[in-house]
Amino acid sequence: MSLSVKFVAPATLSAVPLVYGLRAANNIDAEVALLTHNEIVESLLEGRADVALLSAEVARTIPATRIVTDFCIAPADKKGSLSLAEQWNVAPDAPVYGVVVAREGVELDVLDSLEQAFTLGVERIYEALLSQAECPKIEDYTYLTSTVDYLFDAKKHTALEAYWKKLKKAASHANPG
Repeated sequence: MSLSVKFVAPATLSAVPLVYGLRAANNIDAEVALLTHNEIVESLLEGRADVALLSAEVARTIPATRIVTDFCIAPADKKGSLSLAEQWNVAPDAPVYGVVVAREGVELDVLDSLEQAFTLGVERIYEALLSQAECPKIEDYTYLTSTVDYLFDAKKHTALEAYWKKLKKAASHANPG
């Protein structure tokens, strides 16, 4: 039996492996839409999407959602972090640029299937690029394998929480009334 999920993500190069994993997985029937960052938020808020890959800075502001997988979009090193930050509309000093969130009510079986699908996509980056273009560029493969870190581990989670606290504190000082 195949599980169904409505997934939205930005049309960025760094999202290609995760989207490919969802489309290639045989245990989940994913309806995938590539949207702008604003459209992703609208889709979540209006219930047209169950799960989204979106900016970590925006994710903290959306009610009734939570981070649900061990995958993210983060800089692997400082060298490519500026271009990656621009794709995700985040500050270059953010520890994580994109996260996978789900709205309330998404079943655990779906989340387990997402985890498996994303693993497939990240393990097969070259195949993911082939699915996008007949002749993928070696620069794109190099970019995805050396600039982007897809693992959302405990260290990144802790760093993201600290970063969110810093953003919240800065926002409260900017608007003291």
